[in-house]
Amino acid sequence: MSGNETRAVRKLRARLDEARQLHALTDDPLLRAVRMERFRASVTRSLWFFLALGLGFTTTGVHEFLAGQLDPSHPMWWGAWLVEPGLAGILITLLRWEAEMLARGLDPEARPVRQLKRLLLGATLITNVWASLRPVTGGINAGMVFLHLVIPLVVFLIAEAMPVIQHRCATTRPEPVPTVPTPRPALKLPAHLHEALASKAAQVRGEGRPVTPADVQAAVNVPDAYAVKLAAQLNQ
Repeated sequence: MSGNETRAVRKLRARLDEARQLHALTDDPLLRAVRMERFRASVTRSLWFFLALGLGFTTTGVHEFLAGQLDPSHPMWWGAWLVEPGLAGILITLLRWEAEMLARGLDPEARPVRQLKRLLLGATLITNVWASLRPVTGGINAGMVFLHLVIPLVVFLIAEAMPVIQHRCATTRPEPVPTVPTPRPALKLPAHLHEALASKAAQVRGEGRPVTPADVQAAVNVPDAYAVKLAAQLNQ
């Protein structure tokens, strides 16, 4: 660094060094994977929230279809409120299963699962549209027909999009780098002790068993801790 640099140059040079360090850290693949995982979790929470809102709206349409002409004193009027939450619970369970399979790198695509999802959402769509076309009181409201048609479709598309989002985010995770074990340095012995130890090791292997610290100490006079290390080295 030149001694003629001004204070402004030194400050800019320090900022440049800091920027290089930050770039090296932010460009790390593991950090990018963590950020993507947090983004995936944020998007998933948002989708679950809006999916719950949509299912809450469709619950009213299903209830209107099943019990629109009944009085609240009728048991079926109350039981009808449980139909759509029950169907939605099955759908949510399927979505959770798909998300877990994708998080573990497994393909959840299966024809029965796909058919069950479409059946659940198709039943919701039909009951909502029918209830809006045949209102119990008043005439047909075009806005309500539109909402009861569009919102079940949006719920269906959210259910189809969530596994795709999970899969795309899972593919951005870096593959784990295999850790190469560091070889332990070989313990050095004088030549005559090495020969005695090698002879004892050959004898023990001939008996079909691993070398023990006691075998090592029977061949050479070494401390217990050193005998353990020598036995481990001979058994590698």
